[in-house]
Amino acid sequence: MNNILTGLSIGGVQGKVSALTAAGGGSVAGSYMLVGIALVLLVLFFVANKFVQKRMGSAIDAALTYLSTRGLIGGIIIFTANCILNRSLPVIRVYSLLMAAMLSLFVCIYTILGFKIMSYGSLAVFTVFLMLGGMIVPYLYGVIFLDEAINAPRIIGIVLMVISMFLPLIGENRERVSGAADNAEGTDAPAASASRRIVFGVLCILVFLLNGMVSVISKTHAAGVLKFRSSDSMTFVMLCMLTCGAISGTMLAVYKLINRGKALRVNAADTGNGAKSVNAATVTRQLFRAALVFIALAALFDSASFFFQQLGAAALPASVMYPIMTGGSIVLTALAGFLIFKEKPSKIALIGLAITFISTFLFLF
Repeated sequence: MNNILTGLSIGGVQGKVSALTAAGGGSVAGSYMLVGIALVLLVLFFVANKFVQKRMGSAIDAALTYLSTRGLIGGIIIFTANCILNRSLPVIRVYSLLMAAMLSLFVCIYTILGFKIMSYGSLAVFTVFLMLGGMIVPYLYGVIFLDEAINAPRIIGIVLMVISMFLPLIGENRERVSGAADNAEGTDAPAASASRRIVFGVLCILVFLLNGMVSVISKTHAAGVLKFRSSDSMTFVMLCMLTCGAISGTMLAVYKLINRGKALRVNAADTGNGAKSVNAATVTRQLFRAALVFIALAALFDSASFFFQQLGAAALPASVMYPIMTGGSIVLTALAGFLIFKEKPSKIALIGLAITFISTFLFLF
């Protein structure tokens, strides 16, 4: 997910809260330390996401329940921090609210897709496509529409990123093909495996594009491209979290109403399915309670990561924040996936991760 907060801060948000700048000390060394803390918190956010997915499953209602709860908790955290730091209530502008709603819609969609991707057991692959989408797409947007500088190292970096992005995907697919061949009991197994590979690849590309659009929207808002009166950066983040919770909550309510209507029609023909529907709802509530701690942790890590990125931004430009947060999160998340979830990347996936890590630092030149 470069998540909402990561997309905003990496996309060039320049906080105006004096307390944040003072805490950062304005020094380069102190800012690097704070960005390092933000990076660790971001990785913890991805790990918490994986724990939630493992406990709640990859169904649409599970992803929407997670999003709505996380949005509410995260919004409360940012609102509280905003009030403490600014000593006043946030000022909400209509333009910022509309931009936040558009951004949140994309976040809701790619989180649902991310749950499905992670159900395949590929936290590292999900992170690669997510973070690179949040870096490459807004950079190209800046070059094409905002007349930002482009040079040879960055062009090489983008090419290497595109290549490296697909290497972990190829590695995942090879392992899945090998596993399917070992466990195949019928002639339909290869066809089913090929279908899953195609779906998996399409989902990853969609996540790349959607999170890229999240960063484009946040960059447009932060840079004042459309020249409308806007809220400050922390208020915008709060609006993103709350609108994400509201949109996903609405989607969840609609989804449940549709399913309830289907269940009622089925029950009219078979009364025995009523008990099954009640049992399914009970199981969903139990899964939610089991995952609630990790949902709260995800919201906390998400908010705290943004907070420390704002502290580090006191002395570091966005061109430095991009490679640190993108390359660092991809590598550390792969390491976390190996240590915590026993996800052993293939050799080709490791090569892709190495190329990604190196290519992000070409953006420093």
